[in-house]
Amino acid sequence: MKTLSIFIFVLLVSIVAGFTYVSHSPDNNLIKYYSTLLTLNLNHSSEAAKVIYSLSKEPVINKDFLEDQLDKIQQNVEYANNNIASITINTLTDQKKSIDQYLKNIDDHLSAVFIDIETIRTNLKKKEDISSYISDIYYQIKKAENEDHREIKRILNLKEFDEPVLVVPEQQ
Repeated sequence: MKTLSIFIFVLLVSIVAGFTYVSHSPDNNLIKYYSTLLTLNLNHSSEAAKVIYSLSKEPVINKDFLEDQLDKIQQNVEYANNNIASITINTLTDQKKSIDQYLKNIDDHLSAVFIDIETIRTNLKKKEDISSYISDIYYQIKKAENEDHREIKRILNLKEFDEPVLVVPEQQ
């Protein structure tokens, strides 16, 4: 009888602990969501960098348009930083250790982008060449996405979201 009551007690504690762990463990779909947003924000930034790099080769640059594009890059990089924070918050402790270096690398790349943006703004006022800084922005963003973020997705075993399926109603 005593063994049976110990067994039932251990079983109940295990069930309660299991439900508590499941209810407090981060959701892989949430991490996948923030990872996808990170990719989206980095891709928007790199595409904008390509546009302004092409413009920097022109003899005359529309400074208002250039400033607008720099603002968009900066905003997307800020969003990417928020996505990284959300990934960190929602990742299990043991997995955090394995992706920590890659998160730090992405942070370093994005910090370099902020520095380049400020340097570009300073050089625009002085009418100096900015194309090398724009190419560095592009390089830093691509490196963050194609090397470090890709490793994070591999380590966390994040799959891509399924593409939406078009459902066409039957014709009557």
